Amino acid sequence: MIDRCFESPLTLRRLAEGPAGPFLDGFAEALVAQRYSLDARRRYLRTASHFGEWAARSGTKVVNLDEDSVARFVRHLSRHRRRGNKYCRYSRAPFQARRFLRYLRESGVVASCAPDAHQSAMVIEFVAWMRDQRGLTAGSIAGIVRKVQAFLDAMGEDPERFDAIGLRTFVLSYARQHAPFSAGLVTTSIRCFLRYLVARGQCSPDLIAAVPRLPTWSMTRLPRYLPSDDVERVIAACEHHNGTALRNHALLLLLARLGLRANEVMSLRLGDIDWREGRLRVLGKGGREARLPLPQDAGDAILRYLKTGRPAAATDLIFLTSCAPMGPLGTSGLRGVIRRAIKRAGVRAPSHGAHLLRHSLATRLLREGATLDAIGAVLRHRSVDTTAIYAKVDVDLLRQVAQPWPGAEVSPC
Repeated sequence: MIDRCFESPLTLRRLAEGPAGPFLDGFAEALVAQRYSLDARRRYLRTASHFGEWAARSGTKVVNLDEDSVARFVRHLSRHRRRGNKYCRYSRAPFQARRFLRYLRESGVVASCAPDAHQSAMVIEFVAWMRDQRGLTAGSIAGIVRKVQAFLDAMGEDPERFDAIGLRTFVLSYARQHAPFSAGLVTTSIRCFLRYLVARGQCSPDLIAAVPRLPTWSMTRLPRYLPSDDVERVIAACEHHNGTALRNHALLLLLARLGLRANEVMSLRLGDIDWREGRLRVLGKGGREARLPLPQDAGDAILRYLKTGRPAAATDLIFLTSCAPMGPLGTSGLRGVIRRAIKRAGVRAPSHGAHLLRHSLATRLLREGATLDAIGAVLRHRSVDTTAIYAKVDVDLLRQVAQPWPGAEVSPC
């Protein structure tokens, strides 16, 4: 495979005879599968060969490479720059070396990475419990783990020594050092961790009640949304002449018509669409499954993308990146799609995330006369209290029912 990337016999012999030589053909094949250009493949292969040669000089075999090896390799390149050597060709070397290491792991040449050394065995087991028993997403788990790890650093890792005084001291100290939203989440995270310990018989149930309740005020802000006309302008801003535009158009229609969350739309698979019945299977929060009607325009947009815009890839996920490395579209990629569409449409938006279109759908339904129960059903809220925030979006109606403060002279709203 590397002979399709290089023509020089000298270069081919040097690459093949190096420590990384036995693995370069497979690495090149993986790069082709992810649609890397010829120039990019050459750069990645050269870096992989250089990485292998450096490892051999350092006494490390290719099968023993790990993240620490990559870090030391990057420092080696930095020393070249300090000595006055040309460094521009190495500017992407850290990413290329990590990509080679990932390929070696995927191929079984290098063992999978060990658990994070900064996480204790207790936290690792707690992460598995949240994932397997609670069905939490990776993003939610990461946020909880940060707070739980800080709690263990302060209290120690012996649950039998936890006490109410130390617990309250930690929570109140954390709250003073963080923004109100993050401070409010710490109580939820610690209660979740304590419930896990109680279920395992490692902690007294009384400690859960000792977690202080921080003052929070729900529904203090209006939901951020776009008027219906602006939403349609954002959708229309995607031109339909190339694969990327076809993908973006389908994404925006799903977000705007069904109010899907970011993770829900990014995790859609080919088998989730029932074309005969015109329905869409969505896996929501906590692993809850819902089957939603697929709007005609969204279905047509997905079909156009699948026929002419979606690149071939070894995955059944619907929405993929449009450039190498070819793979699932991530959260930052989706946010970029929305941000660029808003900019092209010339619309002033209060935010650029998927929830902007979700809030916009709920606001439009309310103004068209839908009840909060109906809106909650569309957005798949478990509690009507979550939907109640949309009761405030009709500011004109609120002005009509607002009462002046007793005994005070106030101007009309």
